[in-house]
Amino acid sequence: MSHPLTLVRADEPAPPLAFGPYSVEGVLGRGTMGLVYRARHQTLGRPVAIKCLHESLVSDTMLVKRFLQEAKLVNAINHPHIVEVYDFVETPGLVYAVMELLEGETLTSRLEREALSLTTVLRIATQLGEALKAAHALSVVHRDLKPDNVFLCQREGRDWVKVLDFGVAKLVSTDGPRVVETQNGDVLGTPRYMAPEQAAGLDVDARTDVYAFGTLLFELLAGKPPFESTVYGQLAADIITRPPPPVPTLTRTGDAVPETLRRLVAACLAKQPDHRPPGMGEVLHRLANLDEDLPPLEAPKARRWPIVAVAMGVAAALIVAGFMAGNDGARVTAEPLAAAKEMAPAGLTPTTGPTTPPPPASPAMIHLSLLTAPPGASVISIDTGEVFGTTPLTIDRAVGTAPVSVRFELKGYEPVSREFPTTESVRVELPLKKLPAPNRPVSKRSRVVTDGVLDPF
Repeated sequence: MSHPLTLVRADEPAPPLAFGPYSVEGVLGRGTMGLVYRARHQTLGRPVAIKCLHESLVSDTMLVKRFLQEAKLVNAINHPHIVEVYDFVETPGLVYAVMELLEGETLTSRLEREALSLTTVLRIATQLGEALKAAHALSVVHRDLKPDNVFLCQREGRDWVKVLDFGVAKLVSTDGPRVVETQNGDVLGTPRYMAPEQAAGLDVDARTDVYAFGTLLFELLAGKPPFESTVYGQLAADIITRPPPPVPTLTRTGDAVPETLRRLVAACLAKQPDHRPPGMGEVLHRLANLDEDLPPLEAPKARRWPIVAVAMGVAAALIVAGFMAGNDGARVTAEPLAAAKEMAPAGLTPTTGPTTPPPPASPAMIHLSLLTAPPGASVISIDTGEVFGTTPLTIDRAVGTAPVSVRFELKGYEPVSREFPTTESVRVELPLKKLPAPNRPVSKRSRVVTDGVLDPF
């Protein structure tokens, strides 16, 4: 596959000549947190990708810990369908990971380029499922499965899946690798592929990845995910309350989708975790036996989502929707909350009390008023990369929810990261420090071929 030549941008420093024993050959990708270089071991000649944090972010302890967490998790899982990390280096002013160099394309690029046959869909899904099964065996939940994080290489003329980016993965038990965990209540991941419990800020486990796997499998068959709202709050409310559309009977190439596969996808997309396959082992078994009429998955009746938790999740989603509509700290009105009650699925009923409970009280809110000097800085979620808006900005959150971790970015100024508790309203004004003027010439070595390696940031 050919790719256009790219140049280092004028506002970027020239690539370093080397990272330890690795000679840099050029830039593969760039993101808000850093750059990815193509490099080669000077003695062994092995090509690698080097994922390097921006120098201005090296002092951000939270980001460095999450970066290190990803390297530790990937090495602990050690699976052929998960990208390898060879080394992690942290020195004064420099933090980078040495990773496997992948040649190919993301699943996003493949889906944009062509429709997939049923045979290709099943091959990709099976390999992805094997990677997730290995992660879950170590109590690691990926939490951010999406087409951008599924990379397709070629081995012996066939697609070979590599799962990327365990940067927001969660360790759900005390066994296995010792890593920095994220907190319960953190809403991390890409909204379109979140499970309902994830979107509502509830606890996650392996079945959260089962839901995301079902969303990906739905998209492989239909060409689009089951929920597609462009407004985050509405999207989260849809995921929590609305049933997914029917799984298609034909792929986009015209192949018939077996009824057993359609039932499996629908089971993976169940709103309640207890109604999904219990793990990727069961999913892989059913994928491998689509021609057999296996007994249906039995949904346990003893455990139900608490109706208050679901309602609070929907309310929170709609609060975010109001905020995302503008930078003036928009409030949620009674009208969308009434709509949320109408959308509550019949299966999510309280275990005790009246059949129709009274609507939950609106949660107490705090307001984070964020200002910078100078104004106009982008406010970006450290957990998801989502841009909330530009300063001056007000963010509304329910009292006692997860802390708000953001990064302030303005061209020509050093980025600043802050975490704000949700215990009380605050007004913060941050002075931004100007970046020193670049004084290094752009190296001729910056002209490189982009080899289809995803920028993992």
